[in-house]
Amino acid sequence: MHPIGFLNLSSHTALLELCQTDPFLSAHLQPIQSGSTRRIARGILRGWLDGGLLPLPFAHVLARWQKGICVLAAVQNTGSALVTPGTSPLSDFRDLTGKRILFSCIGSMEYLLIHRLFRECGLDLSPEASPHGVLAEQMAPDLIPDALRYNPDGSIGAAVIEEPALSAILAEGKSTQLVHCHDLWPEYTGAVLVVRSTDAPENRDHLTKLAQALLNAGAATSPPPGAPTLSPPCRADFLTTGRYLDSEQLSPMIASFL
Repeated sequence: MHPIGFLNLSSHTALLELCQTDPFLSAHLQPIQSGSTRRIARGILRGWLDGGLLPLPFAHVLARWQKGICVLAAVQNTGSALVTPGTSPLSDFRDLTGKRILFSCIGSMEYLLIHRLFRECGLDLSPEASPHGVLAEQMAPDLIPDALRYNPDGSIGAAVIEEPALSAILAEGKSTQLVHCHDLWPEYTGAVLVVRSTDAPENRDHLTKLAQALLNAGAATSPPPGAPTLSPPCRADFLTTGRYLDSEQLSPMIASFL
């Protein structure tokens, strides 16, 4: 039985449902909910987790430090975007200075992309930002849409919202999509499932069977429209194909999380 760390995100719970319903997966994968991406990565590094769902850049950085990191599958997200309250889009990202931006997870793929974008605009986005920066705040994903809707003091300048809540809040006509994560990185994916591996042939065979079971179980089910889906592992060179993702700029930031 492999303990696997996951977060309470739509892209992660898609895997959790498969682990609970597929007999082979439920016999070999034990999902353990974690409080943060950082905790999952540390759990793998320190040995109390065998694997976990991580943003792709985290998986690459982790693989440099931990021998035998193997990617079993990618969870393709249906999409997320940075949304601002009001019907008029911002003309300048710097108008968010001194405001709060809500994320479902500090260290998520969305956080890394928006952090990279803001840095290009000369903005400091962090959970400890000064009054001259933009404060990143973590909030449960199911609470974020209402927090953006009911924002009496105007302190929330924007929020990253995932589908299907994204389409719902935009349909109300009281919020504006500022930038979609697919615009920042076309190969954007929700997360990758990584596990520790060894060179033993029986271990390699076991992980191959797990990967096949994940993909087959995902293909066999009929998820509701817009639900995240599992796909074969991402190419390793995805890190260098997107404008906002490159190892030289992201690796030090990710390393500081760990």
